[in-house]
Amino acid sequence: MMSILERVLGPASKSDRRLPYTYEAKVPVSGAKGVVQHYLNDTLCGLLEALDNAGISPDEVQIVEVRPEGDAPVLIEHCTGPGGKWLRRPEACRSFKAHYAGHTDEGRCCYVDRSREAAGPFVELEPTKEG
Repeated sequence: MMSILERVLGPASKSDRRLPYTYEAKVPVSGAKGVVQHYLNDTLCGLLEALDNAGISPDEVQIVEVRPEGDAPVLIEHCTGPGGKWLRRPEACRSFKAHYAGHTDEGRCCYVDRSREAAGPFVELEPTKEG
């Protein structure tokens, strides 16, 4: 059960500057130029699970870590296994531990206090580059 302080301030790991604040997936909508679906999740494993459940192929997606200093790309090849399928826990955890510093601390998931519940899709019309 969450304390009142945790409900107000959110998970303690959100204050850890070594970790991304959240993760975002951007998926272009097929046949609708400039329209993008956005999925958000506090954990990368939760985001991959949501994308897999939505039937979104890894070759359609751009994933970023959302950090105070700016977004940082997540390499899709670190999120997929043999056959190009999305990784799921615990395989995803092993991949992230090998590729992303701070993902685990002394064998413990640094995101254990966060929800793996995804938000989205949110649809957005991307601005055009025409002047």
